Amino acid sequence: MDNLSALVYCNGDMIPTYEGIAFEFLTDPKVITITKDMSHAALKKTIFDANGGYKTLINVFYHQPNHVSDGFVAYNCMKLKHDDDVGKIFFIYSEYSSKGLIKLNATFWCSPEEILAQLQKPITANEIIALMYNEYV
Repeated sequence: MDNLSALVYCNGDMIPTYEGIAFEFLTDPKVITITKDMSHAALKKTIFDANGGYKTLINVFYHQPNHVSDGFVAYNCMKLKHDDDVGKIFFIYSEYSSKGLIKLNATFWCSPEEILAQLQKPITANEIIALMYNEYV
């Protein structure tokens, strides 16, 4: 198992549930391939490219399954920060592969130039902040 497919969701919300942490997303996921020896920087570049390469990637979180008891699995949110975090995903997946695909949440930020390009009407400061975090509707 040197390669795995992962679902990458963009700017999802992390919601506490009875199963731990769940991701709630407004967009369809992108499918990427990750490798066991992939660096953190390479993972971020792969996610950036899959998203079209036009926004700044801030953080990546892993929807991490954890055994609780008697086959019950809860989910935590693991922020990926280091090169060995990708290896941890492979290790965890080997334990819980029957629980579904790997799910990642990528947090993107829009630059001021990107926000200005999206403007079609005068907006408030709060709406500009919402645009920076892709929450503007």
